[in-house]
Amino acid sequence: MRDRAERILNLVADRYVRTARPVPSATVAAELDVSSATVRSAFGSLEEAGLLHQPHTSAGRIPTALGFRRYANAFLPPEPLPEIARDALRRRLAGAHGDVLLHQLASVAAELSGYAVVVRVAADPNVHALEIHLSMLHARALLAVVVLANGLVRQVRVDLEPAPDDEVLGDAERHLRQLTLPVAEIPNALAALAATAEPELARTLRAIRDAWPEVTPPRVASAGLSNVLNEPEARDPAFVRLVVERVERPTGAEPQVGDLVLAWDQGIAAVATRWDATLGGTLTLIGPARLRYGRALQVVGGVAAALAHEPDAVAGAIA
Repeated sequence: MRDRAERILNLVADRYVRTARPVPSATVAAELDVSSATVRSAFGSLEEAGLLHQPHTSAGRIPTALGFRRYANAFLPPEPLPEIARDALRRRLAGAHGDVLLHQLASVAAELSGYAVVVRVAADPNVHALEIHLSMLHARALLAVVVLANGLVRQVRVDLEPAPDDEVLGDAERHLRQLTLPVAEIPNALAALAATAEPELARTLRAIRDAWPEVTPPRVASAGLSNVLNEPEARDPAFVRLVVERVERPTGAEPQVGDLVLAWDQGIAAVATRWDATLGGTLTLIGPARLRYGRALQVVGGVAAALAHEPDAVAGAIA
């Protein structure tokens, strides 16, 4: 891309981030001390390249997702967090473990960035199931109570219509008592038992296998949703719905450890990082596409750097 077009793209993105309004050619022309005709010509080239978009006739331009990606690249790698922010981060994480640590991470990252943050740690696949008890909920479902070796107890609804009779339920419990295995291995063990069982017992074991992922849900903490709902874009109900969905169910490419991954979807931007390859710890910052990219990347990168020095504390957050 030519230097002038690059400068125009960055100027449009920077001003749109600050004002939430399309940027007219006259504004860019005055900033660069060139003619409006020159800027309009550059706008046309940038639109053809898929980097700028005109939201409606006679409006100025705003960056597309591709344009924001080009703009955001200028902030990679991010600058280190200012010392005052690093101090705040260290203070908030000091002595925190398990779920408290996850909530502190989400809270401090949301405060430092001004956006919504979701922290997720996958459950430990190696924790053993010590006991599994079954009882009837009603005619179409069972309740499986699973006691884990780390002291946690999980209650899982098993949909099964019609529910088995007491004899089959007793047979299923006897088979389940054999499964003192890591939770990650139990679905395959249930499938193997079902393959040789009589039909009603096999149906019950397969239903338990299908419900098994609920035994070890990931640990999730979030904060800062109100930050995003205070942005001008939140006047659009569709934007609000999408933000809430992304906070409840973050999507996008899974980052590698230490990487910063940016993603855009329907006016939403996300920055994600991963701090542990084994436990699957991820932090995702969510905001409008009109993200303050320099600050957002600084915060996510700074949190990732802090977590790299606290692996034992993070391990306490797993199931």
